[in-house]
Amino acid sequence: MDKARSERLRGRLRKFWSGYDGYLDNPAQGDAGEGSLRVRAASFVPEGSRILDVACGLGTNSVCLSPRGEYFGTDISLNFLRHAPRRDLRLACSDGEALPFAAESFDAVISTYALEHCVEPVRVLREMQRVARRGGRIILLGPAWDFPFWYPNALLSRAKSLRWRLGYAARRAAGQVRAMFRGASPWMIIEEPDALTQPFVYDSDAVYVVWTYEVIRQMHEWGWRLIHGEADTPLLGDNALVRFGKRVFMKLAAYRYAGSTVLLVFEKRRAFDTTNLSG
Repeated sequence: MDKARSERLRGRLRKFWSGYDGYLDNPAQGDAGEGSLRVRAASFVPEGSRILDVACGLGTNSVCLSPRGEYFGTDISLNFLRHAPRRDLRLACSDGEALPFAAESFDAVISTYALEHCVEPVRVLREMQRVARRGGRIILLGPAWDFPFWYPNALLSRAKSLRWRLGYAARRAAGQVRAMFRGASPWMIIEEPDALTQPFVYDSDAVYVVWTYEVIRQMHEWGWRLIHGEADTPLLGDNALVRFGKRVFMKLAAYRYAGSTVLLVFEKRRAFDTTNLSG
């Protein structure tokens, strides 16, 4: 996607989040299952850490992160930050693509249920690793759609068509195969998510179709090591043949962490390289 289209999509999303109160009236963060996953992610933050929560939304993570260290949160939506659970939280309204912190400022950088909403996920990941210190950690938690036929709710209106679903799966599979053979990663972005034109359902404002393989690959290229990865449920389905097929594919690195919600924990092996910022 070119710069002008990225800026246009980013602006439309910012306007949507600023004016939509659905997250405030019935936030998914209150769900017990999601809450337990947030606690699980927080458990990988060493105690006494200086912690940055990128795209913190309503500041929900602060409940389980504040006891582990010094908490900072950033989000692009001032509407969300105004509803943080505590008045004394250190919060900043900023885009994850341009974090207002110096390099190597934090021991742990975490982002939960946010990467899928990033118009330029590579830039956000690059900023997260820029502000993490050597030996620090980056923790990512959220949905992923690893198999080529999986899609987020942002595409539900189009997915009613079998022809569209077949074409979508074919395009994704082609991009994934190229990446697996060392070609460029697809980093698929949805330019017209359903949330902007249809009644809202959870994650219909997702724009990045997360593929864990390309996230891990990019982090490795920047000198990070995956120290933990897990999926809460692999979504194998009830059909025995489909279950068998998915299990076979999950033996491949490209689909190893295929599941509903994925937790990835990275550790920094070397200092951030500022000589090439064009990734």
